[in-house]
Amino acid sequence: MDMRNTDRRIYSDDSAQDLHSMALMGNAEIVVAGQQDKILSINMIRGIVTKKVETDSEIVVMKKSRLLVCGSTRGDLILHDPRSMAVEHRIQAHTGTISDLDVSGNLIVTCGFSERQGTLIIDPLVKVYDMRTMRSLAPIPFPNGPSFLKMHPKLSTTVCIASQTGQFQMCDVGNFTSGIQFYQINTSSYVNCFDISYSGEMVALGDASNVVHMWGDKQEPQMNHFSNPIDAPTMPVPPTVTVGDNDPLSSIGMPYYTEQLLSAWPAKTIFPVGRKPQPIPSAILDNMKMIDFVGYAPNPGLRLRNQAPSLPKVNLRDTPKFRSEQQKELYFGKRKGSMAVALDQDDTDVDLATGIVPKYYKRVEIKYSRFGVEDFDFGFYNKTQFGGLETHIANSYCNALLQVLFFTPLLKTLAKAHIGQACPRENCLTCELGFLFRMLEDANGQNCQARNFLRAFSTIPQASALGLFEPDEPDSKTMYSSLIQNFNRFVLEQLHQECSLDRVSSSAGLNAPSGLATSPIQRVFGMKTASTNICGHCGLEEERITYPFVLDLMWPKPPAPANAHQSSKNHHHHKAKEQQHPMSFADVLKASVWRESHNRVWCTQCQQYQPTTSRKTLQDLPLVLSINTAINSKEQPTVSSGMFLDDHGKGADWLPLKFSLGVDDKNVQVFESGSPDSGAFPLSAEYELTAVVSQVQTIGDVAHLVSHIKVISENDPEISEQSPWYIFNDFLVKNVQEGEISQFPNSWKIPSILYYTKINNGPPPMIAETPEGPDTSILHMDLSISKYRDPNYVFYQLLRPEEIKAEEKMLIAIDTEFVALSREETEIRSDGTKSLLRPSRMSLARVSVLRGDEGPLEYVPFIDDYIATSEPVVDYLTEYSGIQPGDLDPGLSKHTLVPLKVAYKRLRVLVDMGCIFVGHGLRQDFRIINIQSETHNSIEDARTALALYKKYLELKENGLFQEVLEDIYNEGRKTNWKPIPGQFPPPWPRTSTPVMINGPGSGAVFQNLSRPATPATPGTPSMGSAPVALGLSGSLVGIGANVGGGITMTNPSPAGVSLQSPLSMPVHQQQQQQQLQQMHHHQQQQMFLQQQQQQQWSQQQQQQQQQQHGYSYPMGSQQPLSPQQQQQHQGPPPHMYQQQQRPFPPS
Repeated sequence: MDMRNTDRRIYSDDSAQDLHSMALMGNAEIVVAGQQDKILSINMIRGIVTKKVETDSEIVVMKKSRLLVCGSTRGDLILHDPRSMAVEHRIQAHTGTISDLDVSGNLIVTCGFSERQGTLIIDPLVKVYDMRTMRSLAPIPFPNGPSFLKMHPKLSTTVCIASQTGQFQMCDVGNFTSGIQFYQINTSSYVNCFDISYSGEMVALGDASNVVHMWGDKQEPQMNHFSNPIDAPTMPVPPTVTVGDNDPLSSIGMPYYTEQLLSAWPAKTIFPVGRKPQPIPSAILDNMKMIDFVGYAPNPGLRLRNQAPSLPKVNLRDTPKFRSEQQKELYFGKRKGSMAVALDQDDTDVDLATGIVPKYYKRVEIKYSRFGVEDFDFGFYNKTQFGGLETHIANSYCNALLQVLFFTPLLKTLAKAHIGQACPRENCLTCELGFLFRMLEDANGQNCQARNFLRAFSTIPQASALGLFEPDEPDSKTMYSSLIQNFNRFVLEQLHQECSLDRVSSSAGLNAPSGLATSPIQRVFGMKTASTNICGHCGLEEERITYPFVLDLMWPKPPAPANAHQSSKNHHHHKAKEQQHPMSFADVLKASVWRESHNRVWCTQCQQYQPTTSRKTLQDLPLVLSINTAINSKEQPTVSSGMFLDDHGKGADWLPLKFSLGVDDKNVQVFESGSPDSGAFPLSAEYELTAVVSQVQTIGDVAHLVSHIKVISENDPEISEQSPWYIFNDFLVKNVQEGEISQFPNSWKIPSILYYTKINNGPPPMIAETPEGPDTSILHMDLSISKYRDPNYVFYQLLRPEEIKAEEKMLIAIDTEFVALSREETEIRSDGTKSLLRPSRMSLARVSVLRGDEGPLEYVPFIDDYIATSEPVVDYLTEYSGIQPGDLDPGLSKHTLVPLKVAYKRLRVLVDMGCIFVGHGLRQDFRIINIQSETHNSIEDARTALALYKKYLELKENGLFQEVLEDIYNEGRKTNWKPIPGQFPPPWPRTSTPVMINGPGSGAVFQNLSRPATPATPGTPSMGSAPVALGLSGSLVGIGANVGGGITMTNPSPAGVSLQSPLSMPVHQQQQQQQLQQMHHHQQQQMFLQQQQQQQWSQQQQQQQQQQHGYSYPMGSQQPLSPQQQQQHQGPPPHMYQQQQRPFPPS
């Protein structure tokens, strides 16, 4: 080019294919080279190639001095004779590519990359060589990684070093330790070019954001000593375009554009068309008067002034309305024609190659109304019989893989069999996985939660150390593909360890064969792999057998660019090569299974590091082949290997649905399904794709995970008729076509995990034996981890084995109480309304289950467990739950305290037994019926619900149910559904937060002593006018109103003390009452000392229970009873279960 930026001459030659470097020889010739096999010498005057020299290295940097110095991609420093172009010297400067070099006199400085563990990293040292002796001088350290080098034009031994992060320094090669000063430019991107002016007074750095940063050592630095002004080119005058009325617009042409035009609508875009207006009534047209082109007429009064008639609207929303809104519209008849478009009726024919993301691939979120999550219509997203998993839980990104594990039959059988065993671990992922699988089996299209599994997962320290927890506020840079692949590897390893411990404990003392797998997980997912190291010096061969559960795909490494300036060009060059020759899935799988590398490894025979050949070979094939694709984001270079669709839709079938794998001692081959060549291998198997976990991310949005699972059911004809593939997008479940599985278009959908299942011609292998029926032994165990359990707080009698009848379904009443672990998040809008962003997170605190079948133990609880929690509680909700601080702490609680796993397992057994559950708000323990007042008690709620159910059966049998129900509604509307205090007293005394009047021998438990007196309930034994209760000793304990308006409490002590407490008590009488209570408090202290003396007896009971059942939960400090008390205490505490018109059950 000349100074007018016009081309003087253009040289072209067939040998010039990929040029990267050049050097001016001084005799009107230039030498050019690049990533090719020839170095070309070009005469600039004649315009021809005068010399071609063959080379075995790809030259990326070239400088001219006494010799022609070239840097190659292999890290070699090659010195040529400028005249003959013969190689004079060759130096190995770096193990990777050379990024830059420069020469000054006899000095050569280089910087580049080193290869470590299969990857290229920047060398932190600048290598210095003397051209006279061809020896290395002391290297210059540069911790930020040198990428650019320039020798100072005035100071022959001074070099300027710069990094891609924008840091540079000037140092002397001979004395680089003195006077070193670093400089940092202010850039938001990376540096891609660097140079020094000929005067040496200015340094220029250009970054990727098109900004040039200029630094100088003077206030007004000079670029050149003798600078000439640049002769700017003359701008050509554009020709005049004459356009006439008859000239077509297409003849003018359109300007070039780099972005998609707004007018480039997709081919399948649908435009809404306005409806025709309603015809004007003839009465208006007859009276209409016209002025010019405007007509007007008097208003006939058919509608209000300046208002248009309402037209029926069609709701085409992507999200459903809340259930409460749907019921309201159905009630008022406004739902007709306004139904939202369900996802199973939309996107029936989807072509992913168009680049339009279907609705069922997008991220789904739960919307909350004032009724909470239960008001959300999950059925809108799922019309199948398979259950989805909710998303408002921490680490819910695991939902996609949990669905894959559920539809893996061998793993599901193993997990279900595990929960039938006595597992002593509290946070066992195998147990929680089995409970989750049972819940998904019974879901029948309903939404489920993986809350307990994710809670146990969050307590494992190794998961936190591996970074497997989801960030609190994910953004578009969160790589969920990497998270789910690491979780896949972790969960299989964790299940293997847990099942291995179970196997060791079950076979203790037995000599198990050493050749068998150590766990069922290893039998299903384990790939027997032999890692062989062969020493290159002595030939020592060492072999180690491992069983990895996950196969990571090994992708070809893209060649590293020489520097950042050439990175963009090389990327497009190699991308074009990969599009011409994309790697098939068989090639990638073969390279991943059979791996061979050369490294320096410690040799035990040579006693030093020696060049070693490491080889990994497969010796056995797993039943389920779990593959991590090792693709973490769409920007990863491996996505250009042919997996994704190009503009012509090629590469759609890159992922095979079936393939055959053949393995021998020296080779691995991947064949198409049914190929006869696979039978020639001693180890072969045929695999079928059964699940794919993919990351879906649109531009600017947060990524999420979906799973495609192949569901095969021979018993269900509905599934057999449809496509066997289903997409599980959290709680969205939809049947999809098979063609979508292997399509990964436009990088918005990238595969993360592949599950291939081995096709067996015979019956499936026996991994674990599932018990035929539920194990009811846990219902007969009195378990507690409370250190100070008080026998007076034990209000239940365990279920006896003879009470369980296989042919009859038990009728039971249940009620649960919760505490809040986090408060709800709300948003106040500008109009003053409040919107619920996230409801409070609740945790189970107490569960009570009562007998409901008629008999002597009717209404008697057999489960009343408080649930221990290690998470901080923000609100105990004592007003509604009755839970007090310390009730859930094993070191403070006086109640029966068990881990969540024990309580869940008991309820799971009751469900498997087919019990009939009775209770209010069973879906989420709703508080719709306000049947409690003041503090709360779960036994009371369960008993009340059971009594209501009994009353319902009675009214139903007499034909009075509808009439009574109408009366209840009428009374409820009058009082605004609020109970009148004292109008409807319960037929039994309240039991939450008891007040102890005497020691435990009397069993007198009271609460709410100051409520107004109420009329006596017919058929209830009482003193005065309130219900009574029976103490542990069988004597009468009465609470009633006396003539003076006080409350009489009869104490069944030997002295027969009777206390009277007036409702309006004077101060001096209250003081006397307090003194009397202090005296009884002294008796309680004596009882506490007696309980401490019996702690040894409790420990013996714990050891005996552990030997019988395998549970390690301490029973607490339960006091032994005397023979007389044991005879009286065979039944439940009588004062808890006295019911109206029903005598107490005999002991």
